[in-house]
Amino acid sequence: MPMPRPTASASAGVELLDAPPPAQGERETIPALFWERVRASGNRVALRRKDFGVWQEKTWTEYGEEVRACAFGLINLGMKSGERVAILSEDRPEWFYADLATQCSGGVAVGIYATNSAEQCRYIVEHSEARVWFVEDQEQFDKAMQVRDSLPELCWIVVFDPKGLRRVDDPMVLTFDALLAQGRSLEQVEPELLAERMAAIDPDDTAILFYTSGTTGPPKGVMQSHRSFLEGVKPFRAAFDWDQDDEVIVYMPLCHLGERINAFVLGMVCGYTANFIETPDTLFRDLKEVSPTYFFGVPRTWEKLKAKVEIGMEEATWVKRWGYQLSLKVGYRCSPFLLRGESLPPHLRIIHILADFAVLRKLRKRLGLGRVRRAGVGAAPVAPEVVEFFWALGVPLYEGYGQTETGITVMTPEGGVRLGKIGLPLPGVEFRLSAEGEILCKGPGLLEGYFKNPELTAEKLRDGWFASGDQGYFDEEGYLVLDGRVKDMMITSLGRNIAPQNIENMLKASSYIMDAVLVGDGKPFLTALIILDEETVRHYAQTHNIPFANLADLTRKPEMVRLIDGEVQRVNRNWSDREQVCDFRILNWELSSEDEELTPTLKVRRLFLCQKYAELIEEMYQKAEV
Repeated sequence: MPMPRPTASASAGVELLDAPPPAQGERETIPALFWERVRASGNRVALRRKDFGVWQEKTWTEYGEEVRACAFGLINLGMKSGERVAILSEDRPEWFYADLATQCSGGVAVGIYATNSAEQCRYIVEHSEARVWFVEDQEQFDKAMQVRDSLPELCWIVVFDPKGLRRVDDPMVLTFDALLAQGRSLEQVEPELLAERMAAIDPDDTAILFYTSGTTGPPKGVMQSHRSFLEGVKPFRAAFDWDQDDEVIVYMPLCHLGERINAFVLGMVCGYTANFIETPDTLFRDLKEVSPTYFFGVPRTWEKLKAKVEIGMEEATWVKRWGYQLSLKVGYRCSPFLLRGESLPPHLRIIHILADFAVLRKLRKRLGLGRVRRAGVGAAPVAPEVVEFFWALGVPLYEGYGQTETGITVMTPEGGVRLGKIGLPLPGVEFRLSAEGEILCKGPGLLEGYFKNPELTAEKLRDGWFASGDQGYFDEEGYLVLDGRVKDMMITSLGRNIAPQNIENMLKASSYIMDAVLVGDGKPFLTALIILDEETVRHYAQTHNIPFANLADLTRKPEMVRLIDGEVQRVNRNWSDREQVCDFRILNWELSSEDEELTPTLKVRRLFLCQKYAELIEEMYQKAEV
């Protein structure tokens, strides 16, 4: 274990907020972008975090002070350029400080999902050969302590929130505040160290290791350089008119590409304010308090918001229900024009203004979407019904497509929404289809490769084209249409090719269905595993006088089975006989990433589920044979 450098005591009143000067080779790096923003925005608010019910603010200058002290602290711990630093935490400002400090000191930031088990964390820390491991609190610290003896490269564990750990006396453990104090002390002795480190960074050096969520095996380390990451963001940024007066809310995992772009890098590019929620459970309450001007969510977030509206209307008075239904009907009538950026006919314009003033505007405000100028959905396919619903509500919701390995490559253009289609390639991004229909991509945000896996790099990067693993096509307008993952495509025993995601997304558009997993590969017909949305089905049971003890009990109620059967039949009407769901089973709990049924990004692990519930699946086919 490297010994800490000798330090001197920091004297009060020492000026720490001067940003390191730009240096040769630093211009196209993430640290250079950050310090340029610190110099430009100074006392404007950069970050807010809700702590014990109160929003605490940090200016860009204060943000810079924390990053600077943390970077000197890492150098003080003996961290060398090119070494990896792991971060295991829910979203909080310290995540940003540790990430930027790592990069400023020449290192590589490695994010770990806070929901990962100790063993999953161990794999990533070991595979990345991380020397320093930041952990959030006692819960995450316990994971680190369980596995640290099997991590020979690990030298330090730094704890953001040491509550409950004050009595820990371990030479390997350091609090975040102690790290900052060491950094400030080192700066007094060798103030030029950080500028030297930053000047030595090459734009093509690896900046971030993104570990994939592991739907098909162990997570893979995707290497993104400073240049590739920033170049990949530029086309996305150019498509929008964000500025320093915008507000975003930070709630998705920061080790995921989407939130790292939306809250982290674009915050530096545009200078807008990032608001951290208090806990994952307070998202919708905090969303209402912040009322961001830009809001991005995965499909599940938008599905939950849609369900909240529908539950709220069921509990409203008949007058409010009538007003809502009438106003939403107006919204649906107007949405075809709004989706395409066309002016409303005069008669529709008048009734739309009235409906918006009377109901829709108030509803958006109650959800926390009252100030949203643009909203985004991505990371997984979304049902067209969900997109259309929010447009009818007055929320301009646009789809995006990309991967950890490519950055964001496709976006719905403004005034160019095509339901069921994602959008157009961003400038500088090229696509082509393989002979099998797999989407191949080339663009400025392409990965360097997979860490310590040249074989996979060669397999996925074919002459500069990245094999996405997605199947789809581009229509006559150039819009991307996804059919699903190549590995998920099914061929029934009758020879019918089925893209399961399209049917699953239509099922998930129901307020009562959280997840749906289609089954049918090698089978004579399609069946499904259905996972209920606990909040909405509990509400349904209570309003329809259905007695139940818990969710498991509720899934067995005949009334609930009939309800879900009605939702399945509604979807079946959109498909041919051979593409219809002939039977289903309701699982008696919601899926969880802790049980490895979901990835940390809330994608279903299809193969795992089909193996886990093999007997239940076989029961549906045996029943049909009887």
